[in-house]
Amino acid sequence: MSTQPHVDNSRPNRWLSLFAWLLPASSLKTWALRKLGNDISDDAIIGPNFVIGCGRFRVGEGTVIEPFNLFKGLSRVNLGSRARIGRYNQISASPEYQRFSDKVGTFVMHDISLLTNRHYVDCSGQVVIGYHAVIAGIRTIVQSHEFDLEQSAATVGRVMVGEYAQTGTRCLLLKNSVVPPYSVLAAGTVLPKQRDGAEMQPGLYGGTPAKFIRELRYGTWYHGGHFHIHPLKPFDDHMFEDNHMLEVDGR
Repeated sequence: MSTQPHVDNSRPNRWLSLFAWLLPASSLKTWALRKLGNDISDDAIIGPNFVIGCGRFRVGEGTVIEPFNLFKGLSRVNLGSRARIGRYNQISASPEYQRFSDKVGTFVMHDISLLTNRHYVDCSGQVVIGYHAVIAGIRTIVQSHEFDLEQSAATVGRVMVGEYAQTGTRCLLLKNSVVPPYSVLAAGTVLPKQRDGAEMQPGLYGGTPAKFIRELRYGTWYHGGHFHIHPLKPFDDHMFEDNHMLEVDGR
């Protein structure tokens, strides 16, 4: 990281940008966002979102940003084709690091990737979600900066979710951590930074800190070329038939 301050005067107007991003999905909104310097595909669907003090967005073909997310302090956002961001996510960066580099404060989602609902993503460094990868469930925390006791300073890094990888509910991904391609993090897993020179094999990981559990069998989900939303299928409701469990005695 450079020790000299980096000045970025290329961001869209803060207040006009806030207003434009709060508009409902429409051709007018696409036009307004483009006028502010963003690269928005014609068929992208972008609901009302809070975008505060961010740089430019690139939103690819068929990508969906659902309503009620918060984007704050990011230097750039790059969303590939047919990616999807759900609702109530907080995606933010500490702008102080961007004084020294224009490479940090970056959020990237590759084609057909998915961020579901109610997650916190710290992009003070860089966060990259790979092709067909998913941050699934709810309340996962992605943390790309930390305090270094040896240096007595806050430092930034990169968090990567490899292609076709998936995280479960309430995972914690720390600075410089890597979810291997074709892997799954079990719910509640804490993933520390990847050791220098270490290679993590594809499979199921879980625990605190994360440890390899077993290999995975790869089903049809890994061969889709679309969003990670599949039609509901009929299911056996036998487990719900215990009426005694549903009764309330009124006491």
